Amino acid sequence: MGKIEFDTTESPPARSARRLNGHRSRTPLATSLAGDAGSLIGHSAWTWSDREAPRRRWTINGDFTTLRPTGVARYASEVTMALDALISEGHPLGRDLEIDLVVPRPLPETFRLDAIPVRVVPEFSKPRLPQFWVQAQLPWHVPGGLLSFCNLAPVALRRQIACIHDMHTRLMPSSYGRGFRWAHRLILPALGRRAARITTVSQLSRSHLLAFGIAPDENIVVTYNGSDHAKRWDAARSSLTVDRGRPYVLCLGRRDQEYKNMALLARLAPLLDAMGLDLWMPGDVDEETILRYLPEMPGNMVFLGRIGDDDFKKALEGALCFLFPSRIEGFGLPAVEAMASGCPVVASTSPCLPEICGDSALYADPDDIQSWAETVRLLMLTPDLRERLVAKGYARASSYSWRWIAWKYLELMVQVDADFGEFSG
Repeated sequence: MGKIEFDTTESPPARSARRLNGHRSRTPLATSLAGDAGSLIGHSAWTWSDREAPRRRWTINGDFTTLRPTGVARYASEVTMALDALISEGHPLGRDLEIDLVVPRPLPETFRLDAIPVRVVPEFSKPRLPQFWVQAQLPWHVPGGLLSFCNLAPVALRRQIACIHDMHTRLMPSSYGRGFRWAHRLILPALGRRAARITTVSQLSRSHLLAFGIAPDENIVVTYNGSDHAKRWDAARSSLTVDRGRPYVLCLGRRDQEYKNMALLARLAPLLDAMGLDLWMPGDVDEETILRYLPEMPGNMVFLGRIGDDDFKKALEGALCFLFPSRIEGFGLPAVEAMASGCPVVASTSPCLPEICGDSALYADPDDIQSWAETVRLLMLTPDLRERLVAKGYARASSYSWRWIAWKYLELMVQVDADFGEFSG
């Protein structure tokens, strides 16, 4: 694991000044960095020697390490690990890069980094307020540029690349609490105006950032998500034991997020039961949730509760298909995870799932329950179609790579360093 330090001694401004004063003289770049940073991969792009090259200074915002490893936290951890791998391998855009991960508390042993050291900036116990560590503490410990991967990032820092995954709090406000909505409403526009680059995870999300005036068009870069992590999941390690003797389809349950379309899944269950199919539903959901939409519980509902990645893999491998009826998604990572695990996907026609899944999934209208039932029936009765979808799903999922995304962030860091007119912290 990378070296762990507790940042309690020298102040970041003093440390930054010391680094600047200690750098040797350097000549300017011989080539413009305003275009595609991929052109810097060739050695001829640099005019200083390896002996004289200063170290570019960047920090990763480690607030994601305190979150459950799903959604935006998954994106953050996978990009961080992919960056660590590229730097360990000596990627040309990482050879002059000094980068670390700053976290509010020590990392678990399961999160291992080889090339990126970890600094612990302990979170103040008082006041312990939402966003206090990110907005008030973290900026003082960033001597160069900052990478932030989880929507809400320090507004004070301009030399920053921040990922805003979606605008769901504005588009689907009823799915979120008032405090969460207002934090996004206040912070995201300020962040979009201040940060040097904003990344996002689909063309749909990019269009929403523009529509809400969050960031200028030229500063927004689409990275998508990756699928590599699903290959590490191992069904053989699963402790999931459900044996009802019936085939099943799989979906994800969410209690309070209306845009996930629990109403359709609940009302679809009796139709699936008539076909001889169970509906397996992992997630934060129970009978009370289903009974919001039905007068009585269907006998084919199987609640799995919160399950781990290996359990999810086992459930995907045994399912007839994976149902994803969301009314909107920023990216729709579970659909890609299903394809990467060899499970055909039936997805909503709502944005942005057709953008992400392409022709590797089947689609149904999020309000047409009969269409979902007929699509599942088609898969059940047409094994060849299912096999074709499995093959196309593998290929589609493999096109989404955390390694490529990490490479893109290396390029963006070079661009931002060039924008700020120097290659040092």
